[in-house]
This record gives sequence, structure tokens and C-alpha cells, in this order.
Amino acid sequence: MTLWGKWANTIENAVERVVKGLTLFSLILVVVLMLAIVADVTGRFFFKWSIFGTQDICEFLMGMIVFGVLSYTGLARRHIRVNIFISKFPEPVRNVIDVCTNFIGLAVWIVISWRILSWSFSIAEDNLVSPVLYWPVAPFAAYSAVLGFIFCIVILAETLHSVDQLVSRGKKYALWLIPEFGLVAAICCIAFMGVELPLSMFSIGLIGIGSLLILVFLGMPIGWAMAFVGLVGISYFRGLDAGLSVMGTAPYLSIADFKIVVFPLFLLMGLLAWQAGISKDLYDTASTWIGRLPGGIASATIAACASFAAICGESMPTAAAMGTIAIPEMQRHKYDNSLATGAVAAGGTLGILIPPSIGFIWYAILTEQSVAKLFIAGIIPGIMLASLFILTITIRSALNPKLGPPAPSTTWKQKFASLKGTWAMILLFLLVIGGLYLGVFTPREAAAIGALGALILMAVKAMIKRFPTALMETGKTLGMMMNILIGVMIIGHFFTASEAPLGFAEFVAGLEANRYIIFALILLLYVILGCVMNIIPMIILTLPILWPTIIVLGFDPIWFGVVMVIIMEMGQITPPIGMNVFVIAGVAKDVPMGTIFKGVFPFVLCEIVAIMLLTLFPQIATWLPSMMK
Repeated sequence: MTLWGKWANTIENAVERVVKGLTLFSLILVVVLMLAIVADVTGRFFFKWSIFGTQDICEFLMGMIVFGVLSYTGLARRHIRVNIFISKFPEPVRNVIDVCTNFIGLAVWIVISWRILSWSFSIAEDNLVSPVLYWPVAPFAAYSAVLGFIFCIVILAETLHSVDQLVSRGKKYALWLIPEFGLVAAICCIAFMGVELPLSMFSIGLIGIGSLLILVFLGMPIGWAMAFVGLVGISYFRGLDAGLSVMGTAPYLSIADFKIVVFPLFLLMGLLAWQAGISKDLYDTASTWIGRLPGGIASATIAACASFAAICGESMPTAAAMGTIAIPEMQRHKYDNSLATGAVAAGGTLGILIPPSIGFIWYAILTEQSVAKLFIAGIIPGIMLASLFILTITIRSALNPKLGPPAPSTTWKQKFASLKGTWAMILLFLLVIGGLYLGVFTPREAAAIGALGALILMAVKAMIKRFPTALMETGKTLGMMMNILIGVMIIGHFFTASEAPLGFAEFVAGLEANRYIIFALILLLYVILGCVMNIIPMIILTLPILWPTIIVLGFDPIWFGVVMVIIMEMGQITPPIGMNVFVIAGVAKDVPMGTIFKGVFPFVLCEIVAIMLLTLFPQIATWLPSMMK
């Protein structure tokens, strides 16, 4: 280890305790957020009063929570990045690229933290207050800036580690940094000094999009890449002062936003349900009822995944929860490994289609659609897709009994007795989704009530000791997601200035082609890109560009949201970087990765059939939302 590595370890050791303390405080605030919203709903529903200024309180808390967990995510190295291409490079080249991208990320977050702090001084002078409680915004913004600087320290330690790995190979490799930093410096000079290029705004926009993809494929964390390209692009179009201004306001205002409250609360709800062991109860019930069918245990896994998805909202936790239970059981019954692992990986994807769904929340934020309508729109397609999965398993196992032998028969008494394992899921689902459908709750209120319900169920099931685990995992995942959201909001200003999305939409609208052909090409693009990068970040990157095109083509935005989430599902299980497949590979360590990918192929075909059915009969997705109150 070189001196650089020793400095990195010293910094990490010095800051680790502070980071963990701030993270714990931030997660306590998540619980406070949950209780405040529940109290507001309870007071309004039963006593005709509500907590004054709930929205202001939630927005202030969100700023404190998110900036408080970013450093913890950084220490855990939970950045979302695309490693499929950079992993093919020689190791010295990877080290050089890591040093460069980490320095860019560090510079970006220093600018963000500095500009938020400067903005807090400015709004303190202007006496900016919240709209209802009239609390000053400046102290909360300043607190977030301080947390941002702590995150910078964590990034600095990570950067020094990358420098240590490079220098330990020999000083000659450090010389490779000169052309990289030279190129970055040249780009920044062109943008920051206002050098005019003989190119149209649209062309500059396309160059920015291409640069973003290059940085992402070089392994730079996606949130950092979007923020960097956004800063450079805005500065080029509107000047350095405008770029710096966006870096100060967009990160804080995008986080201290009432609509973002659903993220930590639905995450907490799903992780509490997982830690409470509800997944095991659902699997046992489903296995008792349909295990006797050909491939019945695999079908029961799909049914249990669909049920657990109704209270989870995430794909990978659903796959992990069911994988640890179902795969050993299927192996005990001599199931084919490809069917066993493929069923769990595919069943896990239902976690982002059946509401509540993090996938729908992302789509709603990026397109400004109703979260509640999207949730309700996913119910029938989710049931339809789960049924297609089960039908496929049953037919294949009936034709080839060696794939999935039936489990022993159970009596009707055993079947009905097993239903006691479903009460927790049914109660939470009816509480959350029923309240949304009937117009009793907003999505934020439903998320808070669902999280509290999951916490109570954890206590009832004597699993409360697992609460800290669920809470800390919520912090890691939230920081990972919000890092991307900050980048999305910054680069969104660049897209607006470049007019690239609108220009692309006008180009597509001018094509003399049927809109369904263009729609099919867009889906094909997503399927191809989903094979080389994590699908949810990829959609976050591309949807703001393609969204105007969808509107110009006249597609229903709620219907298209359901289609997008199914595409997200496909990306979770298609090679080479289907994240659910990696989760299952971690559970079934004795099963080769190729076997798992082989097992998910029939389920990918089911998802294609589901998209075709939704295209032919859009009412599958739009009927229930049209009936909402």
C-alpha cells in the first residue's frame, strides 16, 4: 500500500463513526416522517383535524434524510454504475479511468455542496420561508450542504484508494492520466469560457447525450455522470453563473420535495415485510394450494412472488426473499435447476409491476404522471403476467415431468388452514392500494400507513429485532436512488436548454411511419440497451429524451408507464447483466449463471406476449385507473 492508500484509510476511519451517526439520525427522521403523516391522516379521518404544515415538515425532513444517507451509501460503495464494458479493459486502464471518474465525481459534489451553502446564505438574506409554517429555509439548506461536504470526504477517500491502486503499479501508469485530465479540462474550458462552436443547439444536445453515455459505460456512477454533463451543458448554453446556480438549487429542491416522500416510506415498508418473514408464509400457502400441479412448486413460487410484490415494491428484494426459501425446496423435489432458478428470478420482477412499485414511482417523477393511477394500472397486468408465468410452467412441466415433478397432495383442510399465512399481505395490500383506489389516501399517506402497518406486523410476529437491519438497508438503497435523482434533475436543465428531446420528437413525428412501428422500435431499443446496462438507470437516462416523442405519437401516458415497467422487468433478467439473475446466483451458488439465464428465457417470452396483449387491448391497463375516485 502506498502513501495514498494510507491517507485513504485514515480518512475513512476518521469519518466512519460520524457517517454512521448521521445516518442513524437520518433514519430516525424517516420514522418521524412516517409517524407525522400517519398522525395527520388519522386526525383528518377520525377527528376532522390535521397537523398544520405537514407538507412543509415533510419537505424539510426529506432534505435532512437524503443528504444524511448519501455518505453511508458511499462508504458501502453502493453507487449505481455500468461495469459491463470497463470490466473488459486491462486492469491498469481501469485504474486510470477510475481515478479520472472519481476526481470528476469529487469535483461535482464539491461544487454542489459549495453552491447549496452559498444559496443558503443568499436565501437567508432574502428571508425565504416555507409557504405554510413560515420556517426559514436557509438553516435546512445549510445543514444539507454540510452533509454534502461530508459526502465529499467519503468520495475523496474512494478517489485516493483508486490513486493508490494506480500508483502501486508504477509511476509510468500515472502519466496516462495526463491525456484524460487534459480532455476534461479542454471540455470544461470550452463550456465555462463561452467558446462558441459552429454547431446547432440540437447538435450540442446530442453531443451531451453521447458524452453522458460514454462516461456511464466507462463505469462512472450514473448520478455523478449526469450532474457533470448537466453542469458543462448548462454552462455552455447559459453561462457559468447559470450552471453554478443550478448546481446549488436543483439538488436541494429536487430532494426537499413532498412527492419524493414515497421513496423512503415504500422502501421501508418492503424491507420491513421481508425481515418480518411474510415471504415464507406466502410461499407455504401457495405451495399448499397449487404445489400438486405439474411444476407446482415453481408455480407456487410465482404466486408467492406476486403476493409479496403487493407489499414490497422492489424486484431484487422480492427475488432474494423467495430465492432463499423456494430454491432449496425445489432442489429437494428434484426440479430442473434452470426452471427452479428461472422461476424465482422472473417471479421477482413482479415486484416492480404489482403495486406498490418503485418502478412506477420513478416513471411518475420523470413524466409528472399520477403515482396513484400508475399503481392501480399495474394490478391487472401484474395478475395477467403472473398467470402467464404459471401457465408456461404448467405446460412445460406437463410435457416434460422431469422439469418440475408435482409435490405431494394436500387436503382441503390443509389448504384452508394455510390461508392464515396470507392475512398480513392481504391486510397491507387492502390498506395501501384500497385506500388509493377509493381516494382515501394520497400515495404519500399510503406509503406511511403501509410502513407503519409493516412495522406493527413485524412486532406481532416477534421479529422486531430485525427492525434496525431493515432501517439501515433502507438508508443504503435510498442514498443510491437519490444520488441518481439529483443527477437527473441537474441534467434535465441541460436537456431543456438544448431542446434535444423536442427536436427528436419533431423528427419522429415527421416520419411517414405508423406510430406502432415507431413504438416497436423504441421498445427494441430498450430491450437491446437492457442487455448491456441496468434497466432502471437506463430508463432514467433515456425517458426524458423519448418522453416528448411518446406524447407526440398520442400514446396514453398511464398505459405506456405499464409497458415501461414490463420492459424494466425484462431488463432485470436478460443477459449479460440481469440484476435478478445475479441475486439468484448468490442464493444458488451451485448453479452456473448460464443455467439461470437459460431458465429465464421462457419468462422473457411471456413478458413479450404481455406487451403484445397490452398493445392490442390497452384497457387491460387503463380500465381500473378510469374507475378511481
